[in-house]
Amino acid sequence: AVLYFLVIFHLTNLYWAEHRGVEEFILFGGNLYTWLFWGGQVLLGGLVPLALLYSPATGNSRFWIAVSSALVILGGFALIYVIIIGGEVYPLALFPGKAISSTFYDGVINTYTPSLPEILLGIGGIALSLAATMVAIKFLPFLPASLEDAVVEPAMVSAPASTEAHA
Repeated sequence: AVLYFLVIFHLTNLYWAEHRGVEEFILFGGNLYTWLFWGGQVLLGGLVPLALLYSPATGNSRFWIAVSSALVILGGFALIYVIIIGGEVYPLALFPGKAISSTFYDGVINTYTPSLPEILLGIGGIALSLAATMVAIKFLPFLPASLEDAVVEPAMVSAPASTEAHA
């Protein structure tokens, strides 16, 4: 479903002529953002996990399910990077049809490298969300007390067969 909506997103962006440049930059630009999109999001975050999960050899293995889950998360990180950073470095026409110039490298595709405080801020945000999840699991009744079949799926546990004949 994610790959389907990804295709729909980019096709609908191509419907408007002003988005053509950004879409060409991301999809076919031959730059870091193109590689992150096709290699990170589509291939590693979408197609490889699908192949691993639908393969008879790896689809029932907990290890490969965990690997698939990790790849989907990494593909999501690639998606966020392409959307946020790729959208910021592409030169936009702020006032279409008007001639505007400045001394700030107009029309140039910029580069961006996150600084150490930005990296630490991102790691801190992830740590904070994990800590909030752990506190919620500790104090709110999200998880079952036991994982026995009778507790988790009581309807799935069959009643013992009766040896008496029904009259």
